[in-house]
Amino acid sequence: MKWVNSHYPYADFHNRVITREIHHLKEIVQDFYKRDEVLTPEKLKNLYLVKYQGKRIKGVSGAITPGANDTITSFVEYSLKFGATSKKSAGTKKVYGTIKKLVESFRGRAVMAELDEAFVLGFVDFLRSDATGVNSDATVAKYVSRLKVIYQEYCEHYGIHPNKRIFERLDVDSSKRPDKIIYVNDEQYKKLLELKFDQKERRLEITRDIFILLCNTALYYNDLIAISNEKGFDRNLLKENPNHLVLQGERKKNGEEFWIPLNDTAKQIVKKYYVEDDEMIFPKSVAISEQKFNQHLKVLAERIGFTDVLSNKVGRKTFGTWTDRLGMDDNDIRMIFGHSPGSVLKKYYTERRTVESYNRILSFIQR
Repeated sequence: MKWVNSHYPYADFHNRVITREIHHLKEIVQDFYKRDEVLTPEKLKNLYLVKYQGKRIKGVSGAITPGANDTITSFVEYSLKFGATSKKSAGTKKVYGTIKKLVESFRGRAVMAELDEAFVLGFVDFLRSDATGVNSDATVAKYVSRLKVIYQEYCEHYGIHPNKRIFERLDVDSSKRPDKIIYVNDEQYKKLLELKFDQKERRLEITRDIFILLCNTALYYNDLIAISNEKGFDRNLLKENPNHLVLQGERKKNGEEFWIPLNDTAKQIVKKYYVEDDEMIFPKSVAISEQKFNQHLKVLAERIGFTDVLSNKVGRKTFGTWTDRLGMDDNDIRMIFGHSPGSVLKKYYTERRTVESYNRILSFIQR
């Protein structure tokens, strides 16, 4: 940026433009200075190019994240607009919006650095007070768990070691798990595979096949049918071996990516319904709404003597129960389930998507 000599035509105009851009750079610098955060020349350049010049640079959004000196509510707002929460479903975003309002009512000026054990204990008491209208411990636990997610996102973003004690020793269990995990056992799984259908039961057969695929991939139904033909397979592995089928995509719930090697059973189902020139891996003739899918599952549950509610979620829990029993590596499970790999592992996460990983995972889940 060089000042334009006054002898040149339109010098005033050019110098005003330069002054404006310097002001934009100063805004970024001052913002980082207020937070006592490191700002390298390269980071300043990239933020400026994205935010004020409209460039697209991978990993740079142009939105400056709130830091430790900013309020909890501002960090929730940032997460809703630009962070991990922005990729969640509309229903989940609504819950985080409620969290923002509740924190505003409780202690609106509290900053992220103040989010400690005393804050969380006070927040729990506030949720149970007459001021909120929260009428059950289950709802209290839900809001506490969402606040925990915001805290974890904040720690991960700034490389802060999280203090796990903050969300422990509460008289609500923010990490409470269901008393009973509903899944399809080996005998019921075998019965599903052996079911026979006549020509009028084509939809039931499709539902059975898709559910079996869910049991072998840990996918939710809506994530499965949203996989596109263009990006749904790992083409790098296919180049090495056409039999190396891996489904990949993004979970709707959290925006995290999944990478799932297909065993022989899963491959057979994908190949059975796959149409090469269709936009999606599963064409419209196969994909139906989740509600209708679950309705057909009720019929299948009766045929195999499954006494609990058989829904698309049961497929994911079946895979999780199965792989836990087999002793699969936790990082492989995260990669398949589309769980966040954590700030350290995330840097090297794509390197795990190799032929070696494919073969290692297949050695566990082949059936």
